[in-house]
Amino acid sequence: MARSLHEVAALISPSVGEEKARALVAETAQALGMSGERLETEQCLQVLEVIAKQPGLVGISARFAKSRFHLLNE
Repeated sequence: MARSLHEVAALISPSVGEEKARALVAETAQALGMSGERLETEQCLQVLEVIAKQPGLVGISARFAKSRFHLLNE
């Protein structure tokens, strides 16, 4: 199921803020060679995985977001 970049960012925005979350998701997707406003499930998980490798609150938030993403897609 395709999700918008905004939907992916919303999973981490409660912890890091909406503006930062949107920037992180957009920059990460672009760095991975993904284009467009919608990502397939595997692409969403790839984006969150890369963000999850960052230190601190950003990485922790992305790891929790991956878990929530899996639950939303069951």
